[in-house]
Amino acid sequence: MDMMFEAYLTHESGHLEPDDIPHTKDPVWILGKKYSAIYDVEMIRRDIRTKLWFTYRRGFVPIGDTGLTTDKGWGCMLRCGQMVLAQALVHLHLGREWNWHPETRNSAYLKILHMFEDRRAAAYSIHQIALMGASEGKDVGHWFGPNTVAQVLK
Repeated sequence: MDMMFEAYLTHESGHLEPDDIPHTKDPVWILGKKYSAIYDVEMIRRDIRTKLWFTYRRGFVPIGDTGLTTDKGWGCMLRCGQMVLAQALVHLHLGREWNWHPETRNSAYLKILHMFEDRRAAAYSIHQIALMGASEGKDVGHWFGPNTVAQVLK
């Protein structure tokens, strides 16, 4: 199994610290859901862990003929677009109340996750988004603005 995919499934980067949630009387809102930072700390952590997180990577198959094997320095907005779309798909197919856990092998979730793998054939991979940017006048390896990412993902 691809190391990135395994990291998503095991959520190695998802270890939240005891002081990760501010102790405040103000409500905490996560995508339209209200929590108490005093009474709902574990629910907040569970909701945060459920969100897919795509960040800079290195060592993936080169994008097109550019030779680029990392998106560091130019891929932030592409990764943001991936996360927004992935969250929308999770919400649509699994519902707002669905929560990820380390044993998750839900077929709908895995199908969504596969769509964002860093490989050429994945529908919403960094490769596909970067190459589609050419239709918006953006070369691979150049920063995309929010509108460019939205147009490419459309």
